[in-house]
Amino acid sequence: MNINPFNVKSVQVEKNKLTFHFINIENYDVALKNYINDNIVSIYNSTYDNEDIEIIKEKIRKWINEKKNDENKKSGFVAEFICHLYINYLNFEQHFIFQNLEEESSMKKGFDGLYKLDDEMWVYESKSSIYKTKTANHNSNIGEAYRDIKAKLDGTKLNSHGNPISPWENAVHHAKMVEINKDEKLIEKLKEFRKEFETGSYEDIENFNVIPSSTIFLEDRYKLIDNDKLKEQLEKLIVNRYKYKKMNVLCINKKSVNDFIGYLNGV
Repeated sequence: MNINPFNVKSVQVEKNKLTFHFINIENYDVALKNYINDNIVSIYNSTYDNEDIEIIKEKIRKWINEKKNDENKKSGFVAEFICHLYINYLNFEQHFIFQNLEEESSMKKGFDGLYKLDDEMWVYESKSSIYKTKTANHNSNIGEAYRDIKAKLDGTKLNSHGNPISPWENAVHHAKMVEINKDEKLIEKLKEFRKEFETGSYEDIENFNVIPSSTIFLEDRYKLIDNDKLKEQLEKLIVNRYKYKKMNVLCINKKSVNDFIGYLNGV
């Protein structure tokens, strides 16, 4: 593993198969920028080659510029990308394309991410808050992310017509598109989930490995995560209340969306 580009504290709660990752990003140092350069293409769309990095940066700049008046969408994009960057750093295999293949002007639908580690599948969901949301906290974001994963799996996440929204169609499509670590066995399993969902047979989150994440953009209120306090809060939220097979929880204190934009512009 290369030099750690993240200021991270990892805390394991072994008896509950639960791991917390507390990450602080005040600014983008050389190590982080270099790590983004090495991974931005494969994360965003692995059908491109690494030498296409400037094309990928321009596509992202264009998307962000189109959303210049929507702080929530911009921050959501940056938060999710940074989490994917970190999960890749942990050597999880990415089995989706971050770029939305269905609609160029929006983020992708379905799960926010589908990974494998040691031949086990992991489902990822991202939630973020901006500095203007003064009541935002990691506990509420992690709770929302967990409930979103659960609802997608058990068929209780509904569209405007009151019908269950299947995450598996998107999962199959993305897993078939990836050029790195393509896994035919995983694709067939995703197809099975898709067929079961469409026939009304839904999944229970207790049978899945999950990665809920929370990113808070603090701007001038930036501070480091209080590791002991947050660990205590999250244990109260999760242990004996949430069901899952294994769980990795990501919590990030980040100063600004503009640092990512600065990276794209070579600042």
